[in-house]
Amino acid sequence: MNTDEIQQAFQSLIRGRGVRRGSHKLLLEGRDTTPLFLETLFLEGFKPACVDEMEISPGERIPAFFIDGGIAHFGWIFWEVFSPGRMRRIFGSVARNEKGDWAIVLGKGNKQILYTNIELKELMDVEHPSAF
Repeated sequence: MNTDEIQQAFQSLIRGRGVRRGSHKLLLEGRDTTPLFLETLFLEGFKPACVDEMEISPGERIPAFFIDGGIAHFGWIFWEVFSPGRMRRIFGSVARNEKGDWAIVLGKGNKQILYTNIELKELMDVEHPSAF
């Protein structure tokens, strides 16, 4: 695949069109395509931020990618509600672990960089956050 084809594939992944979002290896035919993926994220309006920096209300979610060890993990930043007075803002990956929980959870105080696009913020059901 040439660079244009790879970038088009990344655009589809980032937009969630024709490619299931999840965790995707960025190593292609022995080539680390992480820099190209990051460039494509920026072109698609995604910017680096930590979970704590995102302005979001309960009932909203923001798409985000967490890049770790040559893998792009897609997920959402949202408020996980345990009870009306107990909740936390987290990044939860769409990939699940064996218990059915988010495979990757980044919460308050975590300084890991995520790539987010606040312009794509959408409403969600706080009672059923795993339905996404």
